[in-house]
Amino acid sequence: MKIAIILPHFYPYVGGGETMFYDVARGMAARGHEVRVVAEKVDEEHSGHKVIDGIHVWYCPWKSMFGHPFPRTKDIERHIRWCDVVHTSIFTTAPVVSRLAKKYHKPSVLSVYEVRGFKWFWSDVFHRAMIYFAVEQFSCRQKFDVYHAISEATKRDFRKYIGHKDVRRVYLADEMGKDALGTDMTFSLRDYFEIGDEKVFLYYGRAGKTKGVHIYAQAIRYLRQRGVDLHKVRFCFLLGKEPAGPRAEFVEKIEKWGLSDVVRIRDSVTREELTACIAQADCVVVPSLTEGFGFSALEACQIGTPLIYSDGGSLPEVAYGRCRSFRNRNASHLAGRLAAVIREDPRAFRKVPEKHFTDEEMLGSLEEIYYEISQKAASGDTFELY
Repeated sequence: MKIAIILPHFYPYVGGGETMFYDVARGMAARGHEVRVVAEKVDEEHSGHKVIDGIHVWYCPWKSMFGHPFPRTKDIERHIRWCDVVHTSIFTTAPVVSRLAKKYHKPSVLSVYEVRGFKWFWSDVFHRAMIYFAVEQFSCRQKFDVYHAISEATKRDFRKYIGHKDVRRVYLADEMGKDALGTDMTFSLRDYFEIGDEKVFLYYGRAGKTKGVHIYAQAIRYLRQRGVDLHKVRFCFLLGKEPAGPRAEFVEKIEKWGLSDVVRIRDSVTREELTACIAQADCVVVPSLTEGFGFSALEACQIGTPLIYSDGGSLPEVAYGRCRSFRNRNASHLAGRLAAVIREDPRAFRKVPEKHFTDEEMLGSLEEIYYEISQKAASGDTFELY
């Protein structure tokens, strides 16, 4: 089968969606399919036509706005004419791929990582939330044969905010935490954060508002106000430098509330170093307001580190092991969960059976979708979109 994958960004661009499509493209090529990927140029090294892990990749010089590239029809058209099935993602590539797939009668799949709908208004000013809401609606309402949701939560939100189209849930694959267990763990979390034998709560990722770090900060503030003994506790944050504004706002809030003695903030580390940090932490905290899949929560569970997580989005679907949820956006409830761990309450965590999210399952399910829609297209059947 000839598969064309059209994306805003691709390897070596770092992100959950980009990781998923790299695994899909590489896995489909390994299964004997011909795979072409078209995406925005990353840098001079990743420009023009390249062959990466059996994947033919075309990196194109597209113009961007606010980090979102706008693809040119001339860069994509010949690849869609060539393929048996075309696969893309939200946001900016969806309209042009939908139009060209329809023009050349090619079966098409749209991967949807997350649908926030009115949840955009939880974390942004009104006018900006309206723009994001409109862009999401426009992107997701483009015509595709199948809409691929990466979790049940995303599937539910798609049907709630977009409509009852042909939405298939196919989980992403992530064995990174399990694979990391045999790697070198010599990197020291305690040295990096300059702490001693205190109990460590670890957060890692961006400081974006949907990631819930401000809810987490408020929960730490509540702990102090309620008189919880924090002398032997440290809240450690591995924060990406971007988005810079929310990060600076978070740092300012920690200082303003007098929490600098128990909160440690450091820049992100390498993948291997992060694995060591997760393994050495006493507890990982994932306070996200929304999550399409929840890689960080799943990786902590795979490594075996206890987890406290928001019950928002897909996080309850991926969490297992010693873990406990708190009510989404509720800093007071999160503070209660943290206090239980600090006091070593035996009820602080619950034991959830192990869950598996494998390449074999993801690739097999997507391959079935590709074959199904290709056969229907070849037979002249049409898809009824509800």
